[in-house]
Amino acid sequence: MWRRILIVLALVSGTVVLGSTPSYACSCMAPEVPYHLKHSTVVFTGTVKAVKRPKDRWDPVKPVVYTFRADHSYKGKPKAKVTVSTHTQSAACGTHFSRGVRYLVFAYKWEGRLTTNLCAPNMSVDHGKGPITVADLPKGANPKTIKQLGRAKKVR
Repeated sequence: MWRRILIVLALVSGTVVLGSTPSYACSCMAPEVPYHLKHSTVVFTGTVKAVKRPKDRWDPVKPVVYTFRADHSYKGKPKAKVTVSTHTQSAACGTHFSRGVRYLVFAYKWEGRLTTNLCAPNMSVDHGKGPITVADLPKGANPKTIKQLGRAKKVR
């Protein structure tokens, strides 16, 4: 009987060890605004107007593409219509934006397109016509963010 138990345990453990594949997960440092501001191509506030998802949401090559209507710029010169891509899965550091919501977005150039990820300090902000203020930040956000961003320029 002990022999049967040992054989079954050996088969089960062999399946677990030999049949497993490595798993990967997104790992980020704390999203420090000054660091991301320095390394981003553009930083802007804008409202999500459209979302284009790949047919196969598990395809690691095709990103989700969000189209924003930018209203203010904190770095770079974004156009009024800005497209930003991100991975489809949060485990690959992909981030999610909701249509109709206004965000502060930190995007950088990657392979010819603007991209962002879960590690950037992107955040939803209150709707408004002007530059963001401390009152526009989500609950728990660092109020120093406004000062760190610097002067906003209206996007036309």
